[in-house]
Amino acid sequence: MTKGKKIAVGIATVPPVIYFSLFILTPLKEVFSINLTSPEVPDWVFIFAAFHFLMFLYAGLLWAFYMIHLFGDKSLSREKKALWALALVIGIVFTMPFYWFFRIWKAND
Repeated sequence: MTKGKKIAVGIATVPPVIYFSLFILTPLKEVFSINLTSPEVPDWVFIFAAFHFLMFLYAGLLWAFYMIHLFGDKSLSREKKALWALALVIGIVFTMPFYWFFRIWKAND
């Protein structure tokens, strides 16, 4: 992988980390206090839901890229692949920057 592609993958990894960090740290009292069945649901709720869905889709596709890259990496032993796979499954977006740094950025192609 060229250095430009490595940088592009690294940049692509940042938005889900920021989004999910903010999503977890932001109080959602406003979102959960709205009656979604009433006809007076604010428009921002639908925009937020659509953006949230798209971010999950984006993170899922990025996760799939990382899993394909992991299992296509011939330099890792089966045990290390299993550990990275477990970390990527459990940590998902919070593990991706570490995988990118240690397995993509520092890789000698």
